[in-house]
Formats: sequence, C-alpha cells, structure tokens
Amino acid sequence: MANITLKQIRAFIAVAAEGSFTKAADSLHVTQSTLTSSIKVLEDEVGLQLFDRSTRSVIPTRQGEMFLPTAQRILRDLEDALDELRMAAARERGSVSVCAAGSFITYVLTPALMDLAQQYPGIHTRFTEGTTQSVPDQVLSGEADFGVTTLFEPINELDSALLLTDSYGAVYGADHPLSRETSSLTWHRLSQHNMVRLSKANGIRILLDSEPKIAGLFKNTVYEVSGVASLQALLRRGFGFSALPALAAKSLVVEGLNFRLLTRPAIRRKLYVVKKKGRSLSPGAVAFFRAMIDALENMAPDGAIDVTFTQSEIRDFCGF
Repeated sequence: MANITLKQIRAFIAVAAEGSFTKAADSLHVTQSTLTSSIKVLEDEVGLQLFDRSTRSVIPTRQGEMFLPTAQRILRDLEDALDELRMAAARERGSVSVCAAGSFITYVLTPALMDLAQQYPGIHTRFTEGTTQSVPDQVLSGEADFGVTTLFEPINELDSALLLTDSYGAVYGADHPLSRETSSLTWHRLSQHNMVRLSKANGIRILLDSEPKIAGLFKNTVYEVSGVASLQALLRRGFGFSALPALAAKSLVVEGLNFRLLTRPAIRRKLYVVKKKGRSLSPGAVAFFRAMIDALENMAPDGAIDVTFTQSEIRDFCGF
C-alpha cells in the first residue's frame, strides 16, 4: 500500500464520478493513456479490480464502491491540510504564543499585537505572564513559541538574543520621605527605609540578591509580594519603597508613583528573547516577532531603557 500515490487516488475518484475514462481524463487535464495507466497500477497494487468496464460505461466494482468514500475523505483531508499550510504561509491563519514579564507585555507586546491584528487578523495570539523560571520552561515545553526573560546564565537548550537593558530605580508614593529629597539616590541611603520586595522567584529580585553590596543592605525584608499589582497597592498606601527596572516601573508611574534612578552602584537588567535551540518559528510567530521588533524600535526615548539588539542579531536568531 505504501506505493499508492495521490495521483492514483485522484484518478480513481475522477473515473468513479464521470463513469468514463475519457471524461475523467479531460477533468484532470491528462491523457487517457496516463489515466488508464494510473488505474491499472492502483489495481495491481491492491490486488483487486476496482472498475467493471464495458463499451458503454465504467462503474466501480463492489470493492471499488467500498473504497470510494475512504479515497474521497483522504483527498479532502489532504487538500484541507494543504490549504491550511498555504494560509499559514500567507499569514492568513495561524497562531503564536508568547510568554514574558507583565511590563513587557503591556509596553511592547500589546502595541505589537495592534499592528499584527491590522496586517494579519487571522493569526490567533496568546500572551502568558511568566517569571524568570517559568518563561524558559514554557518555551522548552512547547507551550510558548518564544519568550522574553532575564537570563543569568545560558541555557543549552535555548537560543537567545539580547533585546534591551533597563536601569533600576526607586519607586515610592508622593507622601514618602524620598519625595522630599532632591539629590541623587544611592542604595545606601535607601537602607534606612522599608523596602517592599518581590518574591525570590522573580528575576527582578534575583538580580538584586546577586549583588553583594546591595543584598547586604536589605537583609530584613518587612514586606514581600508576588507581583507588581500587589506592589502598587502597598506603595500607594505608604508602606515603603521598592526597587524596580525602568520598564517594570512604567505602570506604577502611570498610577501616580514616583521613579528615580539609583546609583552607586548603577544596576541594569538585561531582557533576552529565547526560543528552542535550532527550531524555526512558524509563519505566524515570525509575523508577530517582526511586529515586536518594530514596537521596540518605536518605543518613546527613555534614558533608563536601552534597546540593544541589531537587525543582524535578530536575523541570526530567527533565521530569516
């Protein structure tokens, strides 16, 4: 059965439908001898006669009638699958799943989605908010086509490319004592205030904990939360300050909180895009990836956020 071809199945269906080799050959735009040869090879392969032939008509045998619905289904399923591939290649249909930090989703992926939806409305898009640990896990498991996260060391199973870096600063409410200070803020000066920290699973926290000069200043954490939304609630009520990278702090600044860069030392976070090593992205994922790159390039200038990638690096990463 392995030698049966799509050409033979099409010939069989056409002869059954037309009841004539001549008409079937015309409908398939082939010569009658070519069509007859295809049917003979098919019958030899299955070891059965599939048509009763006479001078007046060609009709399927009982075995041919039994095979006809299956042959039609095989052809229909294959043509549907090929149509899906063609539409995916044309970005008329497809899907993409991306896992990233919430701030990156808000300020980069959402504008990218707006552009993608205008160009390719048939592409289904799914965002998942993830942590430094969960983003690589989702990419490796296939739940996400690609992700954006902080990497503290290379992961052998992943391809990665640096997208941007952003500086850490202090975030606090309008009534916090830091609001009355006019000189530059250092980490040491913050040590006299209560720090609201993110959980240890968050890359923002992990980076600070890895800096000896900083970690030693804030050993006694009074308040700890799992996400930026909870952080915002505490800071607005004056529970202290927090230290966040500039992109992560944007949503809090929008809500009326203050953000000031921290010095001595100046700390910058690095955000990487990651995908499975050696695996190409689907057409839908490539389309969204391009929209993401455009969104990054079109971000409003911000001295605390530096878009670092080059087009050649992105081409190497994606392979286009």
